[in-house]
Amino acid sequence: METMIPADHTLRARRAINAARAVAALYAGVGLVAMWLAPRVPYADAWRFLGHFLQAPFPRDIFTPDNGHHEVLPNAVRVVDLHVFAAQQWLQVAVGIVLALSTVAVFWRGIAALTDARLRAAALLAVVLGLFWLGNIRVLAHGNESVHAYSVTLFLVLGMQVLASRREGKGGLRDAVVAAVCGVAAAFSFGSGIACFVAYAAVLTVGRAPWRQWMVLAVGLLSTLALMRWDGGDGIAIQFAPLQQLELLLRWLAGPFVYAFWLFLDPALADKIPLVAARAPVHAIAQAYETTFGPVMLARWPHVLFGLAGLIWFGATGWRAWRRRAFAALHGIGLACFAAAVGMMIVLVRFDYFGQHPNQLLAARYVVWSSLFWAGLSLAVIAQSRVPSRALAMTLVVAVMLLPSQLWMAELGARMRVVAEQTALAAAVGVIEPDLPLGESVLGELAAALPVVRAARVAVFAWSEAQWLGRAPVPGQLLPIDVQDVHVMVVANSIGVPGRRVRFTHGGVPNARVLLLDGDGIVRGIAMRDRGEQWIGWMQGTEPAGTAPQITIPKHQ
Repeated sequence: METMIPADHTLRARRAINAARAVAALYAGVGLVAMWLAPRVPYADAWRFLGHFLQAPFPRDIFTPDNGHHEVLPNAVRVVDLHVFAAQQWLQVAVGIVLALSTVAVFWRGIAALTDARLRAAALLAVVLGLFWLGNIRVLAHGNESVHAYSVTLFLVLGMQVLASRREGKGGLRDAVVAAVCGVAAAFSFGSGIACFVAYAAVLTVGRAPWRQWMVLAVGLLSTLALMRWDGGDGIAIQFAPLQQLELLLRWLAGPFVYAFWLFLDPALADKIPLVAARAPVHAIAQAYETTFGPVMLARWPHVLFGLAGLIWFGATGWRAWRRRAFAALHGIGLACFAAAVGMMIVLVRFDYFGQHPNQLLAARYVVWSSLFWAGLSLAVIAQSRVPSRALAMTLVVAVMLLPSQLWMAELGARMRVVAEQTALAAAVGVIEPDLPLGESVLGELAAALPVVRAARVAVFAWSEAQWLGRAPVPGQLLPIDVQDVHVMVVANSIGVPGRRVRFTHGGVPNARVLLLDGDGIVRGIAMRDRGEQWIGWMQGTEPAGTAPQITIPKHQ
């Protein structure tokens, strides 16, 4: 039954509700744009995946675990993208968008049970922030990542939704079976998916579920572990160091706060502010922070306090929900438990890795999970709020405070896109400079995948420009274009003989890429737009020395 809003507050409440919906639409819209603008080239793990998919027969290509992850369902999408769309990433991007939107849609079904429109608006905004805030740019802006991350979130919320119905008898057993199946599907989407069973257990606990549902869930978990073992899981050696791992978990949970205020915590980032008037004061704040606590990605304080406060707050919220039988909070409690469980898995399994690479604990790729902890905590608090107007106002305040971070996280996403595209271009030509930023792409994995990717003519080798490499065009097939400021430099090559880097200026070509024609009439390179009217490209070989290439485009374009 809808809670009545006093007449004198109706207009104010309606405005606040509309504002929350508008802000939620803004965040969702920006997040979806980031997903759509994801680079249409392999990046990071995608190079390794391509090499595996092209060499392993079906069904090993889909079922073989990778780095401890059993990504059966995402791999199915990736393999279809490879064989039907030549690994151009379109299918992965589209599926990732559908999965993310479906996650929101299922969450909305649970949120709709809240009796006050203000609470529903606040809860929807909290969910959208957890999924689409650009702090999650590492997943949002890469189709290869979004297809597994949002597969997990969808199965997570589907399982929680059926359990939250709290049906009894055979209906309740069927719900438990559905949730167990969702848990299996999530676990075979990504490693973090098995934490869905922790979320389901939390929902059963607060919901006072009968023992039969617990038994079904336990069977589902044991079946998942058995299937993982059968699928080729080798088991993972886990080192226990409880106090150190607790500290890592608390710092990991603080990840969203780091990225939300990153500009004010990192002097190097503050130095890049284009507005001179703002640069000095922001740099002073960031420098003071670094002087006091150390580099932001390595600092212990105040990150530990943020994480500890979050866990204590969540513990109190969960206890209150269990004691008061606040079933409306089930989705939030389940979501927060899931994220906390993912964090515990990460610090257990990656403990040695973080010892060797301490700056990776707060890597952007983990924020998609840690942000869900705070979204879940917010949901649980909102659902139990006795002052809906205050809950809505506080959620709006958080959303507004996060708005500035959209700018620097979008800039991070743009830089990652440039890195991915330039790496792909250099790989297509076969000249990867030792100093070329590769981001999270591993040179050895990229080099190992290139021969089979080239032979299959997929990914970058499916480009029409790549088909021209090494060919001498017939006169009239290519059209020369006038460029300025051509600079050619011989560079070392990490994957072969030295080559050349070519830079030039041109603003009139709409093409994404152009061909670089050598003095002997053979196409030996490709260039792409770098920024503005600046272009960058690479060419095979070093001869003829000192000769500027001819910049051309195919005539049919």
